[in-house]
Amino acid sequence: MSINRAVLALGAVAVVGVGTVGFSIQHASSQGKPVPSIQVVSGSTWKQIAPASASCYAGGKALTKAQQTTCAAAITAQLTKGNIPTLQVNASGTYSIDVGKDVAGKTWFARSSGSAPVSPIKREYAGPLAVSTLMVTDTTTGTTPTSAPVLVVAGTGATNAPIYGEWLFEVAIKS
Repeated sequence: MSINRAVLALGAVAVVGVGTVGFSIQHASSQGKPVPSIQVVSGSTWKQIAPASASCYAGGKALTKAQQTTCAAAITAQLTKGNIPTLQVNASGTYSIDVGKDVAGKTWFARSSGSAPVSPIKREYAGPLAVSTLMVTDTTTGTTPTSAPVLVVAGTGATNAPIYGEWLFEVAIKS
């Protein structure tokens, strides 16, 4: 009698397992392609950064002019409101950017006000990048910033070249 119960229990587990796998596959396929994030690292601190807005990534296709305009507005809003994912770093430290295969395949670069920490490349990883190159002293006021936004762009950066995505983050010196 106990063998029959074990067989019945095993059969029930198999039916539930098949149903769960079937639902999981159906659910996963309905979710669409994942949006690539970039990763920024400084020492043991790691952050994953999503595109600046939904209009800043189009599934690996070139952004339309309308998407670029909407994306630029979202980036400006993030900069204005200070709503930017932030990587905390040491003043004399370094940071690195990892973009993943989808982005690296399109060529990418990173820029910040007054500097271009990463020139157009087709590698997934750039670093270590010196924090000091971002914190440039303002010659007018003599002040040195303690944070700097960095924009990562999937594309070559050439005039009229397609843009495939944009991610914004900030490097801030630990206090």
